[in-house]
Amino acid sequence: MRILLDVMGGDLPPAELIKGGVRAARKKGIEVILAGDPPTIQAALTDLKEPEGRRCHILPSSSIVTMDDAPVRAVREKKDSSLVLGLTAVHDAEADAFVSPGNTGAIVASSIFTLGRSEGIPRPGILLSLPTVEGEDAYVIDVGANSDCTPDQLMHFALMGATYARDVAGIAKPTLGLLNIGTEKTKGNSLIAKTHEQLDACPLPFAGNVEANSVLSERPVDVVVCDGFVGNVFLKSIEGGVYAVARLLKKTIRGKLVATLGALLMSGSIARVRGTLSYRRRGGAVLLGVKGVVVIAHGRSDAVAIESAMDVASRQVKANLSSRFSEGIAGWSSHA
Repeated sequence: MRILLDVMGGDLPPAELIKGGVRAARKKGIEVILAGDPPTIQAALTDLKEPEGRRCHILPSSSIVTMDDAPVRAVREKKDSSLVLGLTAVHDAEADAFVSPGNTGAIVASSIFTLGRSEGIPRPGILLSLPTVEGEDAYVIDVGANSDCTPDQLMHFALMGATYARDVAGIAKPTLGLLNIGTEKTKGNSLIAKTHEQLDACPLPFAGNVEANSVLSERPVDVVVCDGFVGNVFLKSIEGGVYAVARLLKKTIRGKLVATLGALLMSGSIARVRGTLSYRRRGGAVLLGVKGVVVIAHGRSDAVAIESAMDVASRQVKANLSSRFSEGIAGWSSHA
């Protein structure tokens, strides 16, 4: 198995990302192709005492797609970037998967242009797994690929999410819910109402509307469906909420002896909760609906997060998701 890692587009230095790639190569026995500036990569490999050509290889690139670049323009004008060259390597079967903490819009655009859409899928969607109080992850699609959607596109997100939950996560009969401002059928805007009708009429195990406040606490369904605008706001609200609670706890504890002693006694439990909710442990979001395995890591990913993202990619490759994807969708409904 060969997984390509774009080491140039994240918020942290390439050396930090390369460290995560090398760790994944050593622990999982996979080969890693590092796309980026050769001298930078070579220097990092030397520091890590990892000789080039053994487990790690270099794909040279001469430009970088930054977070500020307009996605489509960057893909068209920076064809020699680590992002575009990396996806081209997947298209040419020189790599089995692509991982990047780079510009999400550019990754989506380049994946569509370079790899192409899966048969019958109008738009790809980004799926992310989230930890829940119940212990099992919940899967949310779309969390950022498409801001404006039609009911038909949301229907296909549901089909893709159900297929992923079944074939990769191993949930035999995944249930679906539509993210809404209330559980009643009469709640929501016209997009939600029309999508609800379509999901009700298809063979998928649709459980109805779900509210954002119940996804992590009650896990009412296996797969939550929404458009990319709502999904991205939902995701960032969770991230901000976790950070805010952590800061409030620190401020409350600081300077109070009893609270400090209590915090010390609970430090192990607090650390485990923080680790469970951290994006560093989730790895990355999966771009579904393109002809290849693409994992989008968090922009602030460090070595730990990159190693987790590589694990997400390797599990998809092992599940043979790319070749089974369209078949799986067709198996759910003739709608696809």
